[in-house]
Amino acid sequence: MRNVKLTKVITLSAAALLAPLLFGCQGDTLKVEKADAKNRWVELRSSMMLDMARQQFATGDLTQAQKTVKDGLSIDPKNADMHVLAGRISLERGKLERSYHLLNAAIELEPKNAEAYYYQGLVMQRWQRYEGSLEFYRQAYKHEPDNPAYLLAVSEILIELDSVDEAISLLEDKRQYFDQNAGVRAAIGHLYFMKGEPAVAAEYFHQASLLEPDNTQFIEEMSLSWAEAGEPLRAIEGLEKILRDPANKDRHDIKRALATACIQVNQTKRARQLFLELARSSEGDVSDWIKLGELSFQENDLGGALQAASRVINLSPDRHEGYLLAGMVWQKRGSLNKALEMFDRASQAAPTSTEPLILRGLTLQKAGRHAAAAQAYQEALRRQPQDTRAKQLLAMVSELDG
Repeated sequence: MRNVKLTKVITLSAAALLAPLLFGCQGDTLKVEKADAKNRWVELRSSMMLDMARQQFATGDLTQAQKTVKDGLSIDPKNADMHVLAGRISLERGKLERSYHLLNAAIELEPKNAEAYYYQGLVMQRWQRYEGSLEFYRQAYKHEPDNPAYLLAVSEILIELDSVDEAISLLEDKRQYFDQNAGVRAAIGHLYFMKGEPAVAAEYFHQASLLEPDNTQFIEEMSLSWAEAGEPLRAIEGLEKILRDPANKDRHDIKRALATACIQVNQTKRARQLFLELARSSEGDVSDWIKLGELSFQENDLGGALQAASRVINLSPDRHEGYLLAGMVWQKRGSLNKALEMFDRASQAAPTSTEPLILRGLTLQKAGRHAAAAQAYQEALRRQPQDTRAKQLLAMVSELDG
């Protein structure tokens, strides 16, 4: 009996001793669970506010985006992505110093945040601190090597640092890795065009256009590269395709490029029609009238050439091309005095050019005025002593005088 009572006493005593421990553990567990729940709630609210701020930023509402970010950071000051967005807002507003510090805070919170490094590089680029910008872009690409935008940013800064060959090598090394990325191939095309290798550039633009057939920008770059490479037929094919697109059918720059390519393959009538359309349009340029006049003269349309010359003179009386063209028309029509007057005015408008003087000399020579023609050629040589044509014509007229 006594043993039973003793056992009860021991049990009750042990329970009394264990009770504080058990309740204490349970209390600690509840505290941890409450803290975890609070952290999850903070993360959830922070994530929702970040999404909201990003949407506001995307729609251009910078004021509201900044307010949302500020509220978000007050809830979760350790959210690196929130700091990045705050930095982007400041960057968009031209507050580079503030943007730099916000992005730096993001990097300190999350040292592998590629986006933070990228925009930090953009800040440095705005400051024209290209070496620093290059390092930040490289870090962005290092931490997110699947993002071609970061790779292209590195190549862009290498161009600023006059390291075109290094930029080409960088992109070509990653060309197979980004096998289906048209932008990488287009970037290589731009680099080769800058390097003075337009035919190679055209091939890369062609590859980019195959990956994105609806991207007319790649076709445009390819066509202009072919034109620069002396392949006008290939250029024409691409330029025509661009103009067939309703969005580009009135592009004056493409029409000019097409007309120029047509001249190179002796499609003079087509080129003339294109320049006529350009010259008569509301966005017509004096250069269009000059080209139209030259082509009209080549086709022996002297009336059309003289009309174009008159338009050039009216639009730009300080330019010599209109007077020169008019002089050539009058010379061909046999009106030598009018021709000489136009060549003199062209010579005054272009005081370093030998062409008006040579044409004046030829006109005088045709009229049998050899001494006056010799004076025109001599004046041309005073302007440009190495002008071969002026030398030859002076020698010829001197023999005739002799």
